[in-house]
Amino acid sequence: MLTVKQLADSLGVSPDVVRYYSRSGLLKPLVSPTNGYRLYDETDAVLLENVRVARSLGFSLKEARAFGGRPREEQASLLRRREDEIEEEIRKLEERKRRLAEIRGFLEKASLCKGFVEEVDRPLIYSLYTIGEGTGSEEAKRRVPAWASNFPFVHISVSVPKRELNDLDFKGIYSTRLGVGVTEAYAHSLGLRLDPPVETVPGGRFLIIYLTVSDLLSISRRDLEPLLERAASLGVRFLNDSTGRLLAVEETGGETRYSILIRVRIGRRTDSA
Repeated sequence: MLTVKQLADSLGVSPDVVRYYSRSGLLKPLVSPTNGYRLYDETDAVLLENVRVARSLGFSLKEARAFGGRPREEQASLLRRREDEIEEEIRKLEERKRRLAEIRGFLEKASLCKGFVEEVDRPLIYSLYTIGEGTGSEEAKRRVPAWASNFPFVHISVSVPKRELNDLDFKGIYSTRLGVGVTEAYAHSLGLRLDPPVETVPGGRFLIIYLTVSDLLSISRRDLEPLLERAASLGVRFLNDSTGRLLAVEETGGETRYSILIRVRIGRRTDSA
């Protein structure tokens, strides 16, 4: 018979591990009538090690305790099920790895945030706004936890209204809104509700401006002047509110700076939204 310490030493674990599995009911030691010591035999050693094997494969304690007591066919079934679970975990990790690379790519684009403007094709995007003018919808507030729980596959979205972007006489601060956005590539796989108040901007031709600001809710016409000039030179107008996104947040000299892109779908002046 072995004491707690002797059993622990023989298995390469701490005495606390032996005590834990004793309290859980897996091990049922004899109690010495002379000194009250708990005493274990080789059966306890095998049971403990078999449970540790199952636990190392990701089984819960309850599953691991029952594992060795089941027929081999049931054990094989449990192992196959665990294989399927691991395959799903691998799939999710691979997906998260791809998303990490995408986000790193966006972070690298922060180097363009000096008023650089480009014209690109982009797919459909969905956005849900909860901060800023006109975002007091209770339904939007009910929806946003489900969206936010899916970071990093959704992103922080920045929206400037098309009516102000298309107003050649507009001056001052834009009515910027903040929220969360998701591309078509992820929207459906995440199972998010996409009906209003979720806003949809179709895919198409976009102008994108990269800039850095100190206040996301104080974007001015001056900040977006290069974007407006490019639109004027192309003879296009903005068809939707922007679907911009946050690229980076940096603390510089005690000041917070936000690197963002403002992305707006464009069309000929005769095109409808």
